[in-house]
Amino acid sequence: MIMTTNLMASAVVETFDTAILSRAISPVRKTLSPDVDEEILQWDFPPEDKERMAELSGKARAGTLSADEETEIDSYVRVGHIVNLMQAKARLAIKQAARN
Repeated sequence: MIMTTNLMASAVVETFDTAILSRAISPVRKTLSPDVDEEILQWDFPPEDKERMAELSGKARAGTLSADEETEIDSYVRVGHIVNLMQAKARLAIKQAARN
């Protein structure tokens, strides 16, 4: 689940974080075992976090997030991007291993 906020400064930080992390876990370098790749593909937020993200997202759309809630939703977004990047690397590694 990808969520965004209306915070321009956070969007800039998120972009830098994502770009830096993408380079750090470059899918070109094979560094994980197939078992780890498969495990990473199973990573997901638990239902209570998904409910909280939906609640925060609704408040963000309504423009009623508190400062603490803005920080919280930004954290969910960053963690979501990290998980997505790790899963993308795992999928690519599995695909490359299947070719070999």
